[in-house]
Amino acid sequence: MTIAVKQQSGKKSINKRKVLQNDLSILARDIIANAGVGMYIVQDGKFVYVSELYQKITGFTEEELIGTYPLDNIHPDDMKTVREKAIKCLKEGNCNPYEYRFITKSGEIIWVLEAVTSISFKGERAALGSFINITERKLIEKKLHHEEQLFRTLTDQSSDIIAIIDRKGVITYENKAIEPVLGLKVDEQMGGKGFDNLHPDDVPFVSNELKRLFADPDASASRSEVRLRHKNGQWLVFEFMASGLVNNNVVEAVMINLRDITERKRAEESLRFSEEKYRTILENIQEGYFEVDLAGNLTFYNDPVCEIMGYTREELMSMNYKKYTGNEMAVKVYQAFNKVYLSGNSTKEIDWQIIRKDGARRYIEASVSLQKDFSGHPKGFKGIIRDITERKEMDQKLNHLATHDALTGLPNRILFMDRLQVALVQSRRNRNKLAVMMLDLDHFKDVNDTLGHLAGDKLLQEVGNRLTDILRHNDTVARLGGDEFVVLLSDLERMEYAAGVAKVILKAFGKPFLLADHEITPNVSIGIAFFPDDCDDVESLLQKSDMAMYSVKTHGRNSYKFYSHIAS
Repeated sequence: MTIAVKQQSGKKSINKRKVLQNDLSILARDIIANAGVGMYIVQDGKFVYVSELYQKITGFTEEELIGTYPLDNIHPDDMKTVREKAIKCLKEGNCNPYEYRFITKSGEIIWVLEAVTSISFKGERAALGSFINITERKLIEKKLHHEEQLFRTLTDQSSDIIAIIDRKGVITYENKAIEPVLGLKVDEQMGGKGFDNLHPDDVPFVSNELKRLFADPDASASRSEVRLRHKNGQWLVFEFMASGLVNNNVVEAVMINLRDITERKRAEESLRFSEEKYRTILENIQEGYFEVDLAGNLTFYNDPVCEIMGYTREELMSMNYKKYTGNEMAVKVYQAFNKVYLSGNSTKEIDWQIIRKDGARRYIEASVSLQKDFSGHPKGFKGIIRDITERKEMDQKLNHLATHDALTGLPNRILFMDRLQVALVQSRRNRNKLAVMMLDLDHFKDVNDTLGHLAGDKLLQEVGNRLTDILRHNDTVARLGGDEFVVLLSDLERMEYAAGVAKVILKAFGKPFLLADHEITPNVSIGIAFFPDDCDDVESLLQKSDMAMYSVKTHGRNSYKFYSHIAS
């Protein structure tokens, strides 16, 4: 009898291990499916597993990949490097991700970031690989590299001395113009202090200007005259221009432009105010420079302005700003220019939307300052514009990703909490009610287990669509996660309205959803909490609506319940 009991106990232990292994396998698949990176397993040099995201990135199906060699679709120029790095990773066990070009099924060449590690798969040695598409990042890096090269090319062609000074007062960059102008070598200046060749009487001014620019990201550019000593000991007069280089609202460095005006000063002092002193520079920069009269008519602009606006030089001449801004944006532009006119202070980083000649709308960033005549009277405005459309669009995309659920497109918890907070403030002000409805699909796991996660995802998307169609335009439906949704009903006069909405939802969910040729009629449990009757803060509303929802699940499901009914 004792031996029999032990054998039975051993069988139970084996069964428990099998169940645990199965659960771990399911967990591993879920982790891979939601990892955000394409994953694969290679054994004996061939694919034995590829994740859905890997298939999506490469364009190949699982059937097309299983049994093939990973190196087949690597760019020929990168194949040797990839092979060497992969072997090194597998041997050393400590792998730094590496980049290479991959040829997708469609023939498109993309950049990927890959890492591999050695694993045991089905009792034998294998390699687990993961990679992500970094094509967009590589394009950005290429663009930044191009812009850096362009900057150096432009500055090295300039006859002006252009220098960049960090917050410690150390020269971190200087163009080649310093050699013919001051007789100094670039190597001699790099890493030195920016005041070494400055006239002692000009040191306080330059020092104060640098402090001002470093202290305020919105500080206007400075312009004056300073004296620098030539290598032969002669003092030369330079036009001094400085502006802050801002990153994330912090001035990381100051760029200084020094133009030798010694001969000009000797010849005629009045030429100091001539417009020609800066127009040569403006035609060689990538940013758009413009001048307008007090009525807003263009009087001068460089080629980048024409490129941004889509008009020829002849078409832009004397064109009024209302022509390319539209009525609504024209008001904003007028207000910005008027502020500069009244204060006399320059303004930076004004965001405008312009209308190109072809009708396309673009976003520009502008800095504007007042332009005066020789008598000191305002005669117009001048400024710099740059096209920031791509940056604006990227910011909008990133904001949407941060505030919306990736699967359903509904607001996520962050956006819902923000809207709920605003609604609470409005309800307090208007002395009305609002309701928070917590919704949970009953037995949603059964859908994933029977029809698969793709069907489950499709069901969640359709649920979101159906809820959106039911609600008012000023109500909010959000997905908190999994099969849990939440609804905000604002501006309520009576609690009965929420009950009516709940009934409509239950009725709507009584109509089946078509998923993969299967009709699914999920039950939904709804919990409702009210402001101010049940509580008066955001977290409590969510908590109590959740409690009411779980009460529904406990007492039969597929119904709704008020928190007040379970709390009484």
